[in-house]
Amino acid sequence: MRRLAVALVLLVLVSCGRQQSADPQVSILVIGDSVLSWHAGAGASVADVIAAETGRVTANRAVSGARFSQFRPDASEKSHDIRAQYQPGGYDWVVLDGGANDLLSECGCRRCPATLDGMIGADGAGGDLPEFVARIRADGARVLLIGYYDGNLRPNPFTPCNDEIDALNARLARLADRQDGVVYVGADRVIDPANPTHWFIDGVHPSRLGRA
Repeated sequence: MRRLAVALVLLVLVSCGRQQSADPQVSILVIGDSVLSWHAGAGASVADVIAAETGRVTANRAVSGARFSQFRPDASEKSHDIRAQYQPGGYDWVVLDGGANDLLSECGCRRCPATLDGMIGADGAGGDLPEFVARIRADGARVLLIGYYDGNLRPNPFTPCNDEIDALNARLARLADRQDGVVYVGADRVIDPANPTHWFIDGVHPSRLGRA
């Protein structure tokens, strides 16, 4: 199952032709939170795997702790607002995740309908995420949405978020169905919550095996 999912993602990524980018070296832009930024300092993040497997030059601007809500004045400056990580550049693809930190910080993973609806409507339309994806599409890039995996069996701050994250994933999948040029890939198809080798020691982030 893991090999099939990875093969499908890579097939999607390499299937479209090169576009002219503002930085002609960069074909794929990766933005989001710590799931995508983890191991970046060691050159071993999800973005690094994408670059190695596709042969495309990939820029990673994901930031640990990033959210879709602008929850403090300097959020955009520090790229903790995921939308601030994106600058138009004529990329072939923008790989995007986000939303879990909003659920944890704004409603403690409980009583979260307002937070969820603010990010994305139940039908995959309306809210910050669909508007942001539409903006990227208008600039010409295709979008790969990465859904979250379920929490590890080891308790961690996101463990109470599992139901809300499942709801967010379902809405992201509906968003991909609604918009041309948008693909949804669920990390829960390849990250096994019961397999400790898929997890970093904190029980939240992917290990090097997990990010691959």
